[in-house]
Amino acid sequence: MKKLLFILVLIAICISAKAENSAYTIIVSELPYTEGTLYVSAACGDKELLKVAIEVEGDSVAIPVDFSEVIDKEVSLRAFQDLDEDKQLKFDNYGRPAEPFLQTKLIPQKGKTNYDFKLTVLQ
Repeated sequence: MKKLLFILVLIAICISAKAENSAYTIIVSELPYTEGTLYVSAACGDKELLKVAIEVEGDSVAIPVDFSEVIDKEVSLRAFQDLDEDKQLKFDNYGRPAEPFLQTKLIPQKGKTNYDFKLTVLQ
């Protein structure tokens, strides 16, 4: 009986730890278009933390991410809104992004759970 209780406590701790790890959210707000696909990736050094493609249906997108192992470390964040559904960021004749994009770095903090970003649109 004690072993069963011990196992149940361990399972509860694991579930609690997993829920705590996904408590971080990247929010991409004020999307310039309510169409297309938003591609987002996050990496810390060689470790890939996130790589998702999300259909855009509104003016913002919230993406859960696990920053628990990279607190106080630099994370590279990249995103773009694919408007023509070719899964690639388009560039103009001068090499500038022709679709809304984001390329930045952030340092996750222990007490901060939401990280809000806006895409850049070059005209």
